[in-house]
Amino acid sequence: MAVRFQAHLQRGGIGLDETVRLLKAYGQHGSWEEVRRLALRENILGKTSDHTVEDILRAFKRRFLCDLGLPPVELVSQMVGTDLPEAARRQVLFPYFLVSDPLVKRCYCDLVLERLTSNRATLTGAEVVRHLETLSLDHPELTRWASYLRRRWARGFLTLLRRFGLMEPHPGNTLRRFFILPEPFAFFWLWFWERGSSFWDAWGQELWRLLQADERRRDELLAEGQVRGWWTYQRSRDIVHFQPKFDDLKGWIRNGLA
Repeated sequence: MAVRFQAHLQRGGIGLDETVRLLKAYGQHGSWEEVRRLALRENILGKTSDHTVEDILRAFKRRFLCDLGLPPVELVSQMVGTDLPEAARRQVLFPYFLVSDPLVKRCYCDLVLERLTSNRATLTGAEVVRHLETLSLDHPELTRWASYLRRRWARGFLTLLRRFGLMEPHPGNTLRRFFILPEPFAFFWLWFWERGSSFWDAWGQELWRLLQADERRRDELLAEGQVRGWWTYQRSRDIVHFQPKFDDLKGWIRNGLA
């Protein structure tokens, strides 16, 4: 089935602070119904409009309560509730914002990854709008977008890049490479390992391309994880020994980050 692009960035926005607040509430209560009640009845998000809160909740459901092939909300909520550096916390969240929205992911791959590879490391809102127009040739749903919606979506896309450290602050338009930190790498690596129990399955995940973690960076991070006592790792060309020091990802979150 062909992917349909939608203007999700306008519905709930980026809302990193709100996302962390909802995840922490989920980690405390373990119930989406209770989190929703707290947001709407006790206003834990501090908003003045129920409509805004509903948009944020829908965005949260899209990102964390659907099966994206990433660690589920129970594990994400535990992870963001630890004493992580803020940059590492943002990196844990970034894949959920990316993978949950096919249009964001497509523009990220086409306009960010491609430009960093070819050293055309700038991006403007006008270029994003032109790319939406190009995509509309194969995605007729985009032809129904008014010009103001395309411009608004493009601004939201650049805001997302800036919030996750992939572009310099406004009004600059220079793209920045994603330098994944050890904690978010381990979070996703151990999840892939736990699901497949295969080094090469974890090694070959598409997520590493999205996070700009090439083979050299992955090897560096695996070596760093061994130094930190998270796993044992030895490699000689295609011969690999990898074994986590914890029973599962939940155990690593609880004890490995202490």
